[in-house]
Amino acid sequence: MDYVRYIVQAGDTIFKIAKAYHVEMGEIIQLNHLKHPDRIYAGQVLLLPVLETHEPSPEEIPEPNFTYALWLYEAYAGTDSELTAITTYLYQAVLLDRPEFDALLRPIAYDEIRHLEKLALALRLLGVDPRYGSLSSGHWVDWRARFINYTSELCALLDLNIEDEAKAHREYLELAQKIPIPEIQCILMEIAADEERHYHLFCQAKQQYCSECAPCPAPPPCSPPPIYTPLDEHPEIPGPHDGGKG
Repeated sequence: MDYVRYIVQAGDTIFKIAKAYHVEMGEIIQLNHLKHPDRIYAGQVLLLPVLETHEPSPEEIPEPNFTYALWLYEAYAGTDSELTAITTYLYQAVLLDRPEFDALLRPIAYDEIRHLEKLALALRLLGVDPRYGSLSSGHWVDWRARFINYTSELCALLDLNIEDEAKAHREYLELAQKIPIPEIQCILMEIAADEERHYHLFCQAKQQYCSECAPCPAPPPCSPPPIYTPLDEHPEIPGPHDGGKG
């Protein structure tokens, strides 16, 4: 007997899930230690017993793709994610309302939009839905506006941006080592290189506008050039407007 992870969908019940996967309700309840099986909720992850010949559906994420997707969801639309970075930098550009900061923050925010799209393609490559959120403690958490840091003081704002970009750069390099899928590694290495560049841009801005503040921390290690062929040369990976996979 094999087991798969199933993400509960809106309207699901233990009865409906058991009927769809030809298993006993009691098996699901016992396997998942459900004290209140009538209270399952959308986004909850359940283990299901399946026959070895069973073909997984899109809602079932087999290993190791489940783990890879969990990592990518956090970078995609978790607390410290591309979606958070986009909204943070656009908020800062509007808040500061000066041409020099607009010229700094908006291009970086647009880079993060491209990162969001690339990570969405990576999630589709793993066979999952690239909706905005992440898995936390076994259940789905939608992305929330409270993830944004609304710091308004310029030098403190730049310090936070520097810290976030250095962290993102490091984590993308680590993900590229942990996910052994060439197409996804290429995406992650390209994003890491952008985050490194953003780090240096924010450091330059701090040196220019916050001369009395503490110096920037040591820069992150340089990203090596992408190991794999750029994504555009992989026709098997669908683009954002190709049918069914965008």
